[in-house]
Amino acid sequence: MNKYEWLLFDVDNTLLDFSKASKQSFFKSFEDYGMDCSEELYKKYKVENAKVWVAFENREIDTDTLKRIRFKGFFDLQDIKIDPFEFNTAYVDNLVAVSEVYPGAVELIKKLTQEYKVSIITNGLKEAQRPRLAHVGMIDLFDSIVVSDEIGIAKPDVRFFEHTYNTIPNPPNKSKILVIGDNLMSDILGGQNFGVDTCWISHKKENASDIIPRYTIDNVFDIAEIL
Repeated sequence: MNKYEWLLFDVDNTLLDFSKASKQSFFKSFEDYGMDCSEELYKKYKVENAKVWVAFENREIDTDTLKRIRFKGFFDLQDIKIDPFEFNTAYVDNLVAVSEVYPGAVELIKKLTQEYKVSIITNGLKEAQRPRLAHVGMIDLFDSIVVSDEIGIAKPDVRFFEHTYNTIPNPPNKSKILVIGDNLMSDILGGQNFGVDTCWISHKKENASDIIPRYTIDNVFDIAEIL
């Protein structure tokens, strides 16, 4: 008998290649505004964007604020004269259009659904997450989908996981649930605080934190090793 009955998957850099799509969308959005972009500019954006998302996950700002400021601070620093809220809309639209799954991820989820219940748990904007899953042909593969922007709570807040648990059909004992994701804070610590097992997708990075997942794998396709 399988130990786990329900698998809760993160989306970005777990099933979908967010790093690739984000960069493509960033460059395409500048192109849409008739402006040049560069690798250095994108690196600087990632630093500022990460700060905004940490503030969001720490409940210091809400989603509406995130949408307003995620590009404003960056544009101010770089003296870029573009409306940051409009640029955010263009960026999200482009992000949906260029999103890709890791090759083989669709087949992996289809195979897992033959033995497990499978959910999506994702921090992200409602304008992006479900449309991106639909774009890559995955939207109908899951038994439930929880998007932080839709419920007003983000991982690692335990209430995010409580909402997920309370809305999945016939939720099993917590010992039968496994959280799978690439973010040690939002996915792994969040899952641990809720009381379920966790699996960290390391992408071959060293764990320099004091957050210790139950399992560590290099990529999502290694999940069979622990199931």
